[in-house]
Amino acid sequence: MRRLLTVFFIILSMNCHAQKQVFSVEEVREDMATLKRKFEKLHPGMYYYQSKEAYNQLYDSLYNSISKPLSYLEAYQIIGQLVTAVEDGHTNLRFDKKRFNAKKVKYVPFYLRKIQDKYYISINGSQDSTVIRGSEVISINNEPIRLLINKLKMMVSADRNNPEAKEYYATHFFPGYYLRQYGEKDSVSITYRLPFNTGVRTKKLACLPTPAMNKFSDKRYKAFKRPNLGLKIVDSVNHIAMLDITEFSMRGHVFDLGHLKFKRVLRHRFSQIKQKEVEHLIIDFRANGGGYIPNIARLLKYLSPKPFTLIDTMGFKKGAYFSIAKPWYISPPLFLWLAFRKQKDGFMYRVNKGNSKNKPDPVLGFKGKTYFLTDPGCYSATTFTMNVAHDLGIGQVIGQQVGGATWGSFAGTWDNFSLPNTRFIVHTPLYKIVHRLPNKVNKGFFLDLDYEVNRNYEELIKNNTSVIDFTVDMIRKSKEAGKR
Repeated sequence: MRRLLTVFFIILSMNCHAQKQVFSVEEVREDMATLKRKFEKLHPGMYYYQSKEAYNQLYDSLYNSISKPLSYLEAYQIIGQLVTAVEDGHTNLRFDKKRFNAKKVKYVPFYLRKIQDKYYISINGSQDSTVIRGSEVISINNEPIRLLINKLKMMVSADRNNPEAKEYYATHFFPGYYLRQYGEKDSVSITYRLPFNTGVRTKKLACLPTPAMNKFSDKRYKAFKRPNLGLKIVDSVNHIAMLDITEFSMRGHVFDLGHLKFKRVLRHRFSQIKQKEVEHLIIDFRANGGGYIPNIARLLKYLSPKPFTLIDTMGFKKGAYFSIAKPWYISPPLFLWLAFRKQKDGFMYRVNKGNSKNKPDPVLGFKGKTYFLTDPGCYSATTFTMNVAHDLGIGQVIGQQVGGATWGSFAGTWDNFSLPNTRFIVHTPLYKIVHRLPNKVNKGFFLDLDYEVNRNYEELIKNNTSVIDFTVDMIRKSKEAGKR
């Protein structure tokens, strides 16, 4: 048995090392053509933000630029540009799962944050504790940090190429994007400046797997934890509370497909809000990338004073029909046809005519004032929630521009197809979902801010939150003014 296991692991190791490292011009071009053909067949947002003419021009330019065989990462960077050019935040390019072991691959062991025109360490997950939070990063492996981040931003997909979102993801998910650009490294050399220090230092940091990074960062930054649906009283005198919603997902167990735990915990939180007689509710959505769409209605029924519907129109390309309803299913293909009977411009779609599908909660509905805290990490179900809330006249929006478009998104169901030669995985949304916004309150492409509050260096050093402080102070002042 032991010999059999040894032979098995030797074969497995040989297979891993035998993965193709270089791809011919013809192979990369074939993958490009496959990608474009599949996008045109499946992707509901193809040529929605980027015109067909502009996309074809980029395609031809990249196609003709390949004059010699490319390495795995070089091919990724070529094909990746065709993915980000769709300009949709739900569309991305992923490595072949066999290329890197998800649990063992080594990452650059820190995360960044941009403040004004400089980049700082926000989380240090390395073994070396002397590279502290708030240290200014000047270069990595002798490459100036600004030039490096600009490279990484090219690999970030964002709605209509949202520059704030591209900056946000390139820094907040720096280890992952660095891996996409340079591959796995044993270590990196970082040139940096400690807080309030003019001296420049250079140090080599060992790259680490995610579990090891989490071990160090969890120990150093315990105060940074934000439990999803966590509730705390910020000011008992002025009846101010804050509900932290870090994602629209929460399952009680693996079979909790309807996220009923989210529903239960949320209801408990609004029961507490009522018991504590909260008058001002701050909902912190920062860094919430979305989640399960039905949870949007579950939240808004506690906030909305009137009935509402989330989705105005939902549709998909005819070519995606059997990617959504698999042929081997017995009933879904027929149900899908009955539900999406309208057809136009190559799409099958349905329209919600009413605006009263969801009713306010008669017992726990919140009657006070609501404030939404935002940043470019707010996307998908999160921007969906705030756009519908804004149209219903609920809450003030405070913070930074969100990552997702006001009108809706390409989401709902995905197809992950593999390219024939490089084996890259292309994550592709299949539905076009238009938000129900009958009052047309929002005037911009992205959610209108009532107050713009940007993060600052003091917040980074002291681990306080400028946007929370701003909101609480604003509430206190408004209450004091009301007493006069």
